[in-house]
Amino acid sequence: MSYERICEVLGMGARRLERWKLENGSVEARERTQKPYNALTKEEKRAVAEVVADPRHADEGTRGLSVRLMEEREIYVSHVSIWEYERSIEVNGHRGHRRNQTNRPEKPDIDFANGPNELWSWDITKLRTPMAYVFFYLVAILDCWSRKVVGWLVSDRATGEEVQRSWDLALENEGLTQAGPCQMPKSLSDRGTQMRSIPVRQFFKKLGIDQLFARPRTPNDNAKCESLFSTVKTAPVYPGIFETLAQAVSYFNAFFPWYNGKHLHTALEMMTPCDWHTGLYLAIRQERNRIKQETFAKRRAENLGITPSEIIQETRHCLTY
Repeated sequence: MSYERICEVLGMGARRLERWKLENGSVEARERTQKPYNALTKEEKRAVAEVVADPRHADEGTRGLSVRLMEEREIYVSHVSIWEYERSIEVNGHRGHRRNQTNRPEKPDIDFANGPNELWSWDITKLRTPMAYVFFYLVAILDCWSRKVVGWLVSDRATGEEVQRSWDLALENEGLTQAGPCQMPKSLSDRGTQMRSIPVRQFFKKLGIDQLFARPRTPNDNAKCESLFSTVKTAPVYPGIFETLAQAVSYFNAFFPWYNGKHLHTALEMMTPCDWHTGLYLAIRQERNRIKQETFAKRRAENLGITPSEIIQETRHCLTY
């Protein structure tokens, strides 16, 4: 059979078949099939299997499980390796590509926000009740830099008065009730009726808060708040329907402390909003980097047969300087 016919049957090019023929039995080809020097050790594979099977982390994604391994066992395993293990036992989720977003419209100018309490994003969402066309309303105010929910309010009305109440609570929570106009955060919202009402505009003007508005029919301009509402309504414990206003208030009294203090946020390097809002993220980032580098060193030492203490000591020296 000719090369052309073989390539046609196998569905490959002639150059690839020639390369296979030359590499067959060569030392270089065999070396490429050896186990990578940075492959997971048996202990790490066992830890991955245990954390995936742990019911406490049943709702965690692969990035969250990677963080839990560092926190609980001081072992770093990338979220991709965890996903590959989950795929091998057929419990993995989708890791597809997002759609092309290169032509997305420009957002309002929010590049100035590089710290907490500089720009607050807020919006109102409906909460379903047992009665058709009757809703409760959640007003949430989110710090754009740290993603912390600085204030929220649940009401049976979506009015400008409720917006002002929620902002009063947020300013009180952040200790800004006596702050001057230069210390006040700016407001980012869409162009809803409550956002553009005269009482709300006068309220912000009196406090010295500048209002930034998203463009019409462009929810991406206020994407952080939209993402918050998506997290709220897709939480595993979200009831979906609230029988009473008191039930809704009780639920969010528990949900938002969890969101601020325990929820590992993908956009925050898998840290919590409170970690970023208070500045703890710098120490956490350094500690995770230490665990990661020491894990790599131990892994290389075990796979290459080298004493791990020398590699770890050298790694710590590099991290110090």
